[in-house]
Amino acid sequence: MRLPGVLLLVLLAGCGGSPARPPSTTTPSPSAVAVPDIVLPADPLRDLVPRTADLPPGMVAILAGSGPRDAAAIAAYSADPKAAGALLRTHGFRSAYVAQYADPATGRSLSVVVSRFGTASGAAADLGADLAGSSGERITAETVGDRSDVRRQPLPGGKGQLVTVRFGKGATTWLVAYGASPTADPTVAVDLARVLAGRA
Repeated sequence: MRLPGVLLLVLLAGCGGSPARPPSTTTPSPSAVAVPDIVLPADPLRDLVPRTADLPPGMVAILAGSGPRDAAAIAAYSADPKAAGALLRTHGFRSAYVAQYADPATGRSLSVVVSRFGTASGAAADLGADLAGSSGERITAETVGDRSDVRRQPLPGGKGQLVTVRFGKGATTWLVAYGASPTADPTVAVDLARVLAGRA
């Protein structure tokens, strides 16, 4: 999918259930919406996104950017929402949850999107569509869940890097996107992905 926003990166040409990038990557100022130890909105998928204790030091949840999302909201992240919505329906999309985090002091950002499908085969098809369109430097890492892919790309204007980990397990897929400057350590995103896969 192609998402609008600050990053302006095209990480995915297809339109699967996981957006190419976090739904929003605007880093809030310290006085903005980031609040330590905030409780994210309730939802059956909430346990499959990071908890406060899982986060890198200094990162806090952003309530305004987090919560349950339906197919229309996920499809809206695409350059072609109609096609994205059709593909989600074809793959048996059921629900999704977006969780966003930031470190106001350093500008680091973390977004996690977890999507639930009706069947494992539907989730695998959706993940496959996402991976087929992925771009950026492939990072070698041990497989997370049933299938995974780790990529790293520069942020616009050379203002850091974005690491994405896309993976699936059973009827669930995830996107973990970690941005940092001047470099983003893939280990941060991969280790977090392993924690989340272990909860599925």
